[in-house]
Amino acid sequence: MAEITSQLTDDEIDEGAAPEQPFAPLAAFDRVEMSLQEKLARTQEQLERAESALEAAKASGAQGTTAARAELDAVLAENERLKAMAASAGSSERLAEFRYIDPSRIEDGLPPDRFDVAYSAEEIAGLAENIRQRGQDLAILVRPKPGSSPGEAYEIAAGKRRLAACRLLGITVLARVRELSDEGMLAARFSENHHREDLSAFERARYFALTMERTGLNGSELATIYGVDKSLISHLLKLTRIPDAVIRSFRNPRSVSFRKARELLDVLLRDPTAEDRIVRALRDLAQRVASGDAAAQEAEEISTALAAARRQAPAPRLGRRAAARPIYLGRRQVATVSQRDGRWQVRFDSLISEELVERLSDRLPSILEDLENELQRTTRVA
Repeated sequence: MAEITSQLTDDEIDEGAAPEQPFAPLAAFDRVEMSLQEKLARTQEQLERAESALEAAKASGAQGTTAARAELDAVLAENERLKAMAASAGSSERLAEFRYIDPSRIEDGLPPDRFDVAYSAEEIAGLAENIRQRGQDLAILVRPKPGSSPGEAYEIAAGKRRLAACRLLGITVLARVRELSDEGMLAARFSENHHREDLSAFERARYFALTMERTGLNGSELATIYGVDKSLISHLLKLTRIPDAVIRSFRNPRSVSFRKARELLDVLLRDPTAEDRIVRALRDLAQRVASGDAAAQEAEEISTALAAARRQAPAPRLGRRAAARPIYLGRRQVATVSQRDGRWQVRFDSLISEELVERLSDRLPSILEDLENELQRTTRVA
């Protein structure tokens, strides 16, 4: 691969000439591999040149004053952004870990953690536009590829969407380069996604299963690496028993909650012939949605799948509502449970510690299972 030059041409930084388009030198910087310190130093030089260019334009009465001012404002904003990132890095030793790297040098060797819909062209284009306008404020995490020469290749641990967006823009990606073990890579990938609201139960289950398959680690070992209760992994792994044909039939499998996924699994375990009915029902729903059927567009996929599995007619989807239920600890309200568009949300008081919320989220699968078993026993007695 040809090396990318770390020098801009004289034409690109000529302080006496108005740029053909605002921010052209900044765009050139975005395509040059360098460390964060180097980029900050070069942008400081660019700031001085932009200030001189504006003064020269004002003195000569040139028509390029507006463009020169826009260039100065852009360089100033970029300089402040880079200084803020440098300050957040802390010590100079940590700052040295940050580099702008050509995305083509970065590979992904970890098990997939998201469905393809999370990397759709539309989603990546939206993120790319945000980075184009505001810059990349959060670095991805990579390690040098084992066995490669220094600076030759890297492996990504966290930040795949940001990497894809920078690839789309054709610019270098800000990365934190650290020496990570295989376990460290897994822990970083898991930590990035574990508490994301849009990471579905199916995706978590698949990630755990593929990680165990590729590494040979068991559930207890993964729980230690990830710092979670092993029951979380155990409960999610049960979802891998749902046939791939069923999961692929969902237009958006990420919308299926853990509770509904377990409900679907229970039906499939009791009646294996339900698989064909589910696949047919979901394909029919997708065709009706594509044809513009208003009723189909309002239908909920998981409700359609469960109804087909049970040989029932799909229940009509409830309209938008926001029923809220407070949760108290003694006399103090600590959380609110609300339902909107058929999905439940829990919002905790800001005084509740993050550690407490994390522990609750880790134990929630086992709590839900106990409550479901209790409900089933009560139903049978009744």
